[in-house]
Amino acid sequence: MASADAAPKSAFRSIVRSHERQFQTVGDMVYEVLRESIQRGVFAPGERLRQDQLAEELGVSRIPVRSALLQLETEGMITLHPYRGATVSELSVDEMRENYEIRAVLEGLALRKAAAAMTPERLAHLKKLAQELNDERDGEVFLRLRMSFYHELYDGDSHPQLVALIEKLRNDAGRYWLQRHVDYVSRPGERDHTQVLEFLEAGDLDGAIRSQREHLERVGARLIELMQGTT
Repeated sequence: MASADAAPKSAFRSIVRSHERQFQTVGDMVYEVLRESIQRGVFAPGERLRQDQLAEELGVSRIPVRSALLQLETEGMITLHPYRGATVSELSVDEMRENYEIRAVLEGLALRKAAAAMTPERLAHLKKLAQELNDERDGEVFLRLRMSFYHELYDGDSHPQLVALIEKLRNDAGRYWLQRHVDYVSRPGERDHTQVLEFLEAGDLDGAIRSQREHLERVGARLIELMQGTT
């Protein structure tokens, strides 16, 4: 566990404090803390998670920790080994490339479905969210706004399974960006979320899908370069 280092330990405790009073059961709190810690890169891909150390830092017994780890394994976020315990799941370069290829297909499908029910009011709301997202410099706020934007863009209330799949794949890739300390969040001009909306407003669904696919191709290629250490 990365808690031997000051920064990850501080980040982990911050997540614990933000969740400890929000849940009715200890089990729910432990699960959400561990899930968010993995998503935010506090625990790096491939890192070993020690149940006893987690229980001590969370101030709970090992039982809710074990339960949370079992649940996280079913979601593909960790791997439980018979003798080594739990490790944070990690993707190979080929698996990361596949991640972005699958997302291009799913996000194109999501755009097609959502566009069929797009209203002027929802489009106006999306524009507001996109501008907030482009302007945001705080990392945690950015991630929260990004989730809201894509949930609305893909009409997550009407297509919950599809949007959940997309969000999982996005989070799987996001952990690798965070692990490499890529500061894309604090560079507003380099992440424009309004272009796809311009295509939708013009009634050009194919253009919107193409724009989103090209964006994913660029971002995926950049991350793979970082994973390969070629840049």
